[in-house]
Amino acid sequence: MCILPGLCGMMQRMGRNRIVATIGLLLLCATAMGAECVSAPFRVVHHPKDVTCAQRSLDVLTAALAEFGGRLPAGEDAIEVRIAHTMTEFLQQAGHFSMLAVAGVARPEESVIVVKAPHLRKLNEDYAGTLRHELVHILLYRNTETHRNLPRWLNEGIAMMLANEHRWNSMFRVARMFFQNRIIDYQNLDNAFLAPGNEMAFGDAYAQALSMTRYLYDSLGEERFWEVIRGCRFHSFSKALLLYGGVELTDYWNLYHHSLWRIALIAMLSSGTLFTPGALLLILAYWRKRRSNKRILQRWALEEAAGRETAYFSWDDVVEDPEAWKGDGYDPEE
Repeated sequence: MCILPGLCGMMQRMGRNRIVATIGLLLLCATAMGAECVSAPFRVVHHPKDVTCAQRSLDVLTAALAEFGGRLPAGEDAIEVRIAHTMTEFLQQAGHFSMLAVAGVARPEESVIVVKAPHLRKLNEDYAGTLRHELVHILLYRNTETHRNLPRWLNEGIAMMLANEHRWNSMFRVARMFFQNRIIDYQNLDNAFLAPGNEMAFGDAYAQALSMTRYLYDSLGEERFWEVIRGCRFHSFSKALLLYGGVELTDYWNLYHHSLWRIALIAMLSSGTLFTPGALLLILAYWRKRRSNKRILQRWALEEAAGRETAYFSWDDVVEDPEAWKGDGYDPEE
């Protein structure tokens, strides 16, 4: 049910002669404070002009919770959704992500989701997908230990996977990253979310996170995947992955990294761009870089082997007469 907070109650308490005189002020206050739509556990706060969007948001969120709730229960606490009617409102609440191509943010500790109203978004942007994405962040926070145990890349990857966001676009982007040697090392991936530098790096991190999450899901299967995720409530991701998934973290990363060639080819075949001049240049650049890296590794191996040969020697190698230095009275048993 959508209401203007306090309007009806205040009017009932007023005398008839004062209602007309104050109705303009009440409407002004309602506009400033925002209206709201409520359907437990959701409370959608919005500008009065966005009432249709607010009701649609409730429908999307209710359906999403019914879909996700079996794996990620919402619990009893309410979830507040704020639809920013102006960019100023969104910028005030989006923090350091406001300058990036972000359409919504979640503050799980406060059970708050902030999204841009549809009229602030690019044409054909997936408003429903944004709501689903941010809801998943709150559900993960309530069902795992997201600060210490669940990596940020996996948190974002699950949110994108369940929201059905950017599936093909992300695959194409990861393919391009692979051929351009832009794949982010595992140890640096979370930092790409926590301290985003620019739009391209931020987009790369999201695309790779979704790709890695889908690979993990496909490798483990649905049941074991969710056992690992729920296990992050009590254990670090690496320990949960080993306990419930039977996989070492380093093995997972190596297997994923080795699979990127196949992922890249599938993406380019699916898009029909494999045999375009741009695609061929990407592949040539990749192989040139690969050969260069291989030569560097081979040179390092040779230098290391040469170092081992000179580092170890016998006494016979450095003196002409090994017995000459011993002198009189030498006793090998002393």
